[in-house]
Amino acid sequence: MVKENQTMPPVHPGELLKESLEELDISAYALAKSTGKAPIQISRILSCKSSISASMARLIGAALGTTAQYWVNLQAHYDLEVANQNLPPLSVKPLVIGGKKVDTQTFSNITSVQK
Repeated sequence: MVKENQTMPPVHPGELLKESLEELDISAYALAKSTGKAPIQISRILSCKSSISASMARLIGAALGTTAQYWVNLQAHYDLEVANQNLPPLSVKPLVIGGKKVDTQTFSNITSVQK
């Protein structure tokens, strides 16, 4: 059970790949053979120890009848969620607000009011 102020841990795309393979009754070895990659590479993705690179996404997509973009998007979403959960909050001075460049005088006024 997740408490109100807790977030669910991000899902690694390897977990989703593993579920897809299980649903389709395809072994990791068969995916490795189909893609021309070493079984250990597929195994590392399935065990969430390796990321899905763009080139691997192309291979997985072609083998499973999906798009490379699907796998790249899953990986990017996972990476961003991990970064948001594990890194400190950002302290970035905005250069653009509402599509308009912020002049340094306006920014100085904004930051002095917020302090």
